[in-house]
Amino acid sequence: MKIQKWKIDRGVIAQTEVALRSGEHEVFAIWSAEKVKTDLIDEMAVDGCIIPGQTPGVTEDGVWVHIEGSELQRIQLDNFKAGRRSVIQLHTHPSADVRMSRLDRAWEVVRHVGALSIIVPHYCRFGLQLGAHANVYEREEDDWRLWSPAEARERLVVV
Repeated sequence: MKIQKWKIDRGVIAQTEVALRSGEHEVFAIWSAEKVKTDLIDEMAVDGCIIPGQTPGVTEDGVWVHIEGSELQRIQLDNFKAGRRSVIQLHTHPSADVRMSRLDRAWEVVRHVGALSIIVPHYCRFGLQLGAHANVYEREEDDWRLWSPAEARERLVVV
């Protein structure tokens, strides 16, 4: 599925920013949308924010967050029952370095082709910074493709 525009509800932005700022550690969130019955759509209306139960950690290799398999299963089941789908995963990094790490790739949660992964700098202290300092990646067949800031500004629309 190739979505040209992602229309993100302002309330989802506000809820996400509060959650991502909840501590001086990495935090993970999932954005959801109504499940569509076809791959032939140009726009996706993102109107749900899910904050999974999660445990942050720190090692000499960096910071991370772990979400238990049972929690991921609960989210998928709740989405299924409500006719919804997880479409964007977001998480914070401690600094301005928002490159997708090996760990980010290994622990991807929303991984279908066309899904997005947004990495937010400075534990979201300065907001999501979509199209500015946050990196946006799109899931393709083999890997995640980094969007340019211009592409993010054009394709992510807050409504």
